[in-house]
Amino acid sequence: MNWKMVFTLLLVGVLSGCAHTEYVQVSAIKAKDATTQYKKFAIVSDRYQPVNDDLNFAEYARQVAVVLNQQGYVQVKNQQDAEVLISLSYRVSEPQVHTEIVNTPVYPRVGPFYGSRFGYYPYPMLGYPAYEPMVYQSIVYRKLIRIQSIDAGIYHKDKTVKPLWDVLIVSNNDNGDLRYMFPYMLVAAQPYIGQDSQHSVTVSVDEQDPAVLNLKAIK
Repeated sequence: MNWKMVFTLLLVGVLSGCAHTEYVQVSAIKAKDATTQYKKFAIVSDRYQPVNDDLNFAEYARQVAVVLNQQGYVQVKNQQDAEVLISLSYRVSEPQVHTEIVNTPVYPRVGPFYGSRFGYYPYPMLGYPAYEPMVYQSIVYRKLIRIQSIDAGIYHKDKTVKPLWDVLIVSNNDNGDLRYMFPYMLVAAQPYIGQDSQHSVTVSVDEQDPAVLNLKAIK
């Protein structure tokens, strides 16, 4: 058996035993005058209203509450008792065709031979790969979660929205199931809640991460 084939089979075996990893983009921003003392929160829709008739929203909100609790926030039952309102919104795009062109090495077999005054050599030269552009297409779903914190006191007073911090979480892969991806996306965003990431950052999250497993168990 060709040694390159042996190496490939061994590599595939090793990779197949590895835990699956999801890659998530996180972009967080914080208001310059945002106070860090406001910790009592209530989760609302992107219109800053309670949502009581949506089972999916309720499940996602419970996961968000767990992550916020781990960041020192305390959930209150009555929205009027909240110091901050946490606006939660999410969506999944229609399937999109993703096209990628990759220069792939091609290792030719020996021959044909060509002659020269230096002797006969295989063409192309053995051991030196040629590169051919290969077109790969896949179906990708763009999943977005937005978590925004606003000053509850100001909003309750005159409906003025004063943002304190905002986190946008994006996942692009072939999985269109937001319920599956939600825990990964929240775990990726957790360190950036209430912070400023300065730019979009890519975070890798392992499927065996205890934080992911904990959120998956929440229903």
